[in-house]
Amino acid sequence: MANWFAEMEARQSEARVAFGRMLRLWRERNGWTQYTVAEWGKQAGFPAISYGNLSAIEQGKAGELRRPAFFQLAEVNQRLFKGELGAITDKELREKIKAGQPLLGGDGQPWGPQELWSCYVGLQEVPEAYRQPQRGDAPRLSAAKARELSRRWREQVGEAIEARQLDPLQALQAIARLAPLAQRKQLRTVLSSFGDYSPVDLQQLWDGEWLPQQWIDSWLQGLDCRSQAAEMAQEQQDLDGPVDQQEAAASPGAQP
Repeated sequence: MANWFAEMEARQSEARVAFGRMLRLWRERNGWTQYTVAEWGKQAGFPAISYGNLSAIEQGKAGELRRPAFFQLAEVNQRLFKGELGAITDKELREKIKAGQPLLGGDGQPWGPQELWSCYVGLQEVPEAYRQPQRGDAPRLSAAKARELSRRWREQVGEAIEARQLDPLQALQAIARLAPLAQRKQLRTVLSSFGDYSPVDLQQLWDGEWLPQQWIDSWLQGLDCRSQAAEMAQEQQDLDGPVDQQEAAASPGAQP
């Protein structure tokens, strides 16, 4: 019985990793960041999976996912399949979503919550189109190299905070939310200069690339998306302002 339970646990763990790689490959093929779906849901007014949850799923470290996660992923997939994008106010985001392709099963039909759940728990295989080989082993690092990587990530985040005049604490919290819960405290420690990653630490943070770098890049991409949206909103406000004043001046009750 103990051996059977251990085998089941191992199979489920492998299935979660395969499921996460499938979602990541699907997202990357669509040219999306981990923020894209969340921002789509926010603008179009439907419940979308958060970028932090998506990051944990892609790494195979989300654990026992709750039912809403599968319905949220299925909602995105069905909208893509039917072309029901909703009211996306950001033009660049709309074009990015419009160019995306749904995640299809072997029968050419979009996966819904049942298929997604079945794949996550290992009852259904990843569609062949989304299978990819396991990523290579993490590079061997010396303690000095691990400290150098830690310093590089701190500097990258620090430069972005200074350039954009961000609140340091809020920025670190935003980056940490992109990491699985078990990795957040150490990530904050490293980025706030209270410690460095060790070679042993970093062995667990490799997925074809260093995960801290991936989390930082996703955060930076999210900043760029929000900055562009704010600029577009300001431009629209500038355009609407004079029109509103003209309308007010032309109204019957306007003062001379």
